[in-house]
Amino acid sequence: MNRQLRSFAVLVILAAPAAFAADVKETVHVVITGGKHAGTYDGSTDRGGCSAGMTGKGSFGNQYSLPKENDPKVLNSVQIIVPDAKAAANGTHNFFLNVAFGRIFKRDAEYKVETEKKSGTGTITVHDKGSTATISFDAKTADGVHLVGTVDCKSVTRAQ
Repeated sequence: MNRQLRSFAVLVILAAPAAFAADVKETVHVVITGGKHAGTYDGSTDRGGCSAGMTGKGSFGNQYSLPKENDPKVLNSVQIIVPDAKAAANGTHNFFLNVAFGRIFKRDAEYKVETEKKSGTGTITVHDKGSTATISFDAKTADGVHLVGTVDCKSVTRAQ
C-alpha cells in the first residue's frame, strides 16, 4: 500500500504543473523573408488574445506579447490593428502590423506595416468566429521585408 501511495504522490507532483498551467490564449506563426530576422517563428502565450472594438467601433486587433522575453532572437510581439473588421473578413489593405524582437523598450528589430501612412503594403484577413478568431496576413514593409503569418486566438475580448 505504501508503494502505491508513493507512486500516486509522484504522479500527482509530476502532473500538477500541467493541471495548473494557464490556458493558451493565442498562438502565432510568422515567416519573415529578408531583414535581420529572416526565418520562421512560432509562439504561444497565456495572455492577450484578440479584441473587437477596442481601438474604435468595428475594429479588430491583437497583441501577442512576451514582456519578460529579452532574447533578441525571439519573436516577442505581434501587434495588429484593423480599423474595419467587416471589410477584413474578405481581406483588407487597411491595417497596422508590427512584428518585433528584443526588449520592449530596446528593440533589436521591428518590422512595421502601416498602410494608412503608406508605409508598406499587404492584406490582412480576419475570421471572427465570436469567441475565437484567426487572423492571417501577407505584408511587405517599406524596406521590402516580407511578413506572412497567422494568429490563432482562443479568445476574443469585446468592447461593450
